[in-house]
Amino acid sequence: SAVPWSLAACGDVHAPVAAGDPCASLDAGTSALHDLGCEFSFAHNPSGPWQYGFTATASLAPEQFRLATSADTSNPVGLWHPDGHTYYPYVAFNDSALARADATGSWATWPRQVAMEAAPGGQYGVVRFVAPETGTYSVAATFEGIHFRNSTTDVHVLQGSVELFAADIDGYGGHPVFHATQGPAKAATFARTLDLVAGDALSFAVGVGKDGANSNDTTGLTVRISR
Repeated sequence: SAVPWSLAACGDVHAPVAAGDPCASLDAGTSALHDLGCEFSFAHNPSGPWQYGFTATASLAPEQFRLATSADTSNPVGLWHPDGHTYYPYVAFNDSALARADATGSWATWPRQVAMEAAPGGQYGVVRFVAPETGTYSVAATFEGIHFRNSTTDVHVLQGSVELFAADIDGYGGHPVFHATQGPAKAATFARTLDLVAGDALSFAVGVGKDGANSNDTTGLTVRISR
């Protein structure tokens, strides 16, 4: 079958690949629509209703959440780190309209996709949405394994301290040009309508999974929320 345009023809199998930009025709950032990938920021945290961070311990209790403070944008796929001395957990983001591999060439993101990896000690990578207004919100989120060695993680959606969704990721569900999709649980999707009060927090979290280790665990995340 035909391979999508890629600089791989020049010998680099991890070169960027043309793919549809999910933000090209989306009017995100309005009071009625919020898309994580279309509103992501490395300049500010929090940024609008979005917060990028981690848990201080291996617990998803709301009081364990911390904001990431160190942004590294030196590579095409940038990362938020807990601080200038701590690598994990991280929240990564591909801010281009191309699918691309990370700087290590070991995992790949779709255009405008966020990715997370937990810490060796079990601390979670977390993105939070804080409701700007009281209302009824439609929430759609997809987690998918994007590490070439198959991500093995546990993923969660919480409203405050109440867990709304939990699943295990085991596989690779990313762009097939970089790696064949495989595994028994490549992706997990959450979709629900929720009544939120202004200030309510929805947390989207990635943990170490059943094997208890964060090696080769990068997990992609897309979230779209409309009111």
